[in-house]
Amino acid sequence: MPRAFFYLLDMNETKMKNSSDCAGAADAAGTTGVAGTMGIAGTSRMAGLDIFRVMAVLVVLMFHTKINHGCDFGVADGFVRMGAIFMTGFFMLSGFVLFANYSGKNVMEKANLKQFYLKRLIGIFPLYFFVSMVYMVFCSSESLKQNLLLFPVETLGLQSHFSSLFDVSHNSGTWFISSLFFCYLLFPLMQEVTKQISNKARIIAIVLCSFVVLWAPLIVHTFTTAGIYESPVFRALEFFIGVLLCSLLPYIKAQPKLAFMGSLWTFLAELAVLFGAVTFAVSRNIAVGNYSVYSIVALPMFILMTLTLSMVQSPSLSKSKVLNYAAKISFAVFLAQTFNTEIENFIFTKLGIGNLGAASNGLKILIPFIVCGILAVAMHHLVEKPCGKFLKKKLL
Repeated sequence: MPRAFFYLLDMNETKMKNSSDCAGAADAAGTTGVAGTMGIAGTSRMAGLDIFRVMAVLVVLMFHTKINHGCDFGVADGFVRMGAIFMTGFFMLSGFVLFANYSGKNVMEKANLKQFYLKRLIGIFPLYFFVSMVYMVFCSSESLKQNLLLFPVETLGLQSHFSSLFDVSHNSGTWFISSLFFCYLLFPLMQEVTKQISNKARIIAIVLCSFVVLWAPLIVHTFTTAGIYESPVFRALEFFIGVLLCSLLPYIKAQPKLAFMGSLWTFLAELAVLFGAVTFAVSRNIAVGNYSVYSIVALPMFILMTLTLSMVQSPSLSKSKVLNYAAKISFAVFLAQTFNTEIENFIFTKLGIGNLGAASNGLKILIPFIVCGILAVAMHHLVEKPCGKFLKKKLL
């Protein structure tokens, strides 16, 4: 980082601390949604982040459609083939949003700490438990004994700590809940550390975390060790990068030379760079399938995208009911992908998709989106919302 950039941040840090600019951010978003996120330095909603969340959900869905049904996405096929890289963006965004929502609160205080953990549990576990139970009853190939052995591990959200459990039961679709829960456990400490250090130290911390996240896949690739894709430790580093980025947002916004970042055109340029780099690497067969290696490209671009979209001020985005709703059901969309493949295969068989020639590829892409959409909407309105409302009333 240039010294001038550190100097500008330190100058603005002094000014903003004197004016208490970071106070008053609201905890309005629930657990995983971005729709209610309030700007860390004010009261404007960061609706641009909804775009990132919805995009991540859609790319991951396309990725699952590709690996499960062998769909062809044309010029985007290479990019979609590595769509799992967007989970890095998901964890970074989750840390960013959570820090924004709690920037005006000291989570380490006893009353706030209890409320924080209760909200996180209420936000993720009812729907997670529902998906787990449905999968074990209707889709699981494990025996009753095996499911009973797995039950305490999955109930406590520990499955991602066992890399060999990734392909067991529903864990290939729900592993991120385990890693996310680990991030939530650490968030109060992350928040306190971030508040106590200077801007320069925050930037150094981002660089160090990024180095570890980018170096580790090279170790895995070179020595053929166990994968780290679902590792809660490395996902927590991505989450922490998001926390640190959000803490720097007011000072970045104060730099006149960086005003260009608050533009959707800037975001599209960043997305084009990511698309081009990933597509090129896949065309050269570079570490294809090793999603963590692609963080070399994805991580810096996700950092830029997160900052750019958090700075976008657009009344039309803020008022968009479609974008708002899509962001609200994004968590359900992620979890719906746990067992929608079985439903899709059943539909494909009944419709004889394999005998429809050129039309079969389009239907193999379209049907998963329809199935996943219906499942997500149903789970959001029948499980996530009512359970959340009931538990909040009883526990908060």
